[in-house]
Amino acid sequence: MNFKILSVILFVVGILLGFVLGYSLTGFQSHGQTGNQGISVIAAGSLGYAFNEVAQNWSSLYPGIPITPGGGIFMGSVKAADEIAVLHEHYDIFASAASDVIPMVLYPKYAQWMVLFATNEISILYAPNSNATVDLNGTIMNVDQINETNWFMFITAPGVTVGVSNGSTDPAGFQAIQAMKLAGIYLVEHDNKAYNEWFHGVLGYPLNDTNAIFEAIWWHKYKTGHLMPVGIEASMDAMIKTGKPYFGISYRSLAKSYGLGYVELPWQINLGSTNITAINYYAQVNSSGAPIGLSGTPSEASAPAGPIFYAVTIPSTATNITLAIDYLTILLGPIGHQVLINTYFDPLPSPYLVLLGNNATFPSVLLPYVQPLPKYLQSGPGYIAVMGTQS
Repeated sequence: MNFKILSVILFVVGILLGFVLGYSLTGFQSHGQTGNQGISVIAAGSLGYAFNEVAQNWSSLYPGIPITPGGGIFMGSVKAADEIAVLHEHYDIFASAASDVIPMVLYPKYAQWMVLFATNEISILYAPNSNATVDLNGTIMNVDQINETNWFMFITAPGVTVGVSNGSTDPAGFQAIQAMKLAGIYLVEHDNKAYNEWFHGVLGYPLNDTNAIFEAIWWHKYKTGHLMPVGIEASMDAMIKTGKPYFGISYRSLAKSYGLGYVELPWQINLGSTNITAINYYAQVNSSGAPIGLSGTPSEASAPAGPIFYAVTIPSTATNITLAIDYLTILLGPIGHQVLINTYFDPLPSPYLVLLGNNATFPSVLLPYVQPLPKYLQSGPGYIAVMGTQS
């Protein structure tokens, strides 16, 4: 074959390959180079340890293609979404600790779909082997003597400081409020003798006052300076480890990640169950009534509580969509499933795909990794738990 003709053929083939590689199987265009430019990730702070491990797998599978150092930039989910929607920063992957952040903040301009991939639990965090003491109405106990039967006394005792995330930037903040409101209901139903001995007999609340835990923390401790809102989870870790009687109300995964002790709460409290029975139970409460900002936005505060669903999307302004799809094949596949288990999340066996608009497109190469949203999450409290109130 003539050398000039061969050169022309190779040139044309190169152009065609470049055109094909610039698009995903469903029409996503790659606006930036997908080579050494790498992939950028922004996510909920609680995903830090998990996504760092995902990044290690990424570097093994895609050597030479950079990923955000440490696996991502991590902060409160609402704040992270604002980085995209308000500050117009470009990220290839966005992941939230509350699924409703994506439809409420990023849809329709910055996201057309999301995948729910994991759940978590609200727990009581404390420093193991702590010598700090708590005075429980004259009985002096060490911080690490907290357990499944006395935890509500420890965290509401006078002089004890409780750390919570700021609900205006981080879903863990308003989820903690919801969990403690549910705790009041649960304990009055299941152990009202111990509950009343403490909240009525010691703290002076009315008998069977299901709001006593919430009010003791978010109002009494707030007024006395013993409620500590934090912006990032690392701050809560540092606070709890000071050697003073400090506790946190946050995700179980954080306790494991930071080497903290934790009290596992019943499913009726921890927001970790996703079946219809749990969803209806959680929907009894919301996060309203806390000091301004701590319960999230007004719509979040008034919305019924629901399970904790972690969700991920590829923002429409992503510059490396091909690489973003590759990243999701790791996160949503067997590797990511094991990483989430390793870092003490509960991965959904088959993640749920949520299309946010009638014309939304989803990368077909990812379809084997997802399933449609179950019907019980498509209406009523289940729908609100997934989508929020402004979808």
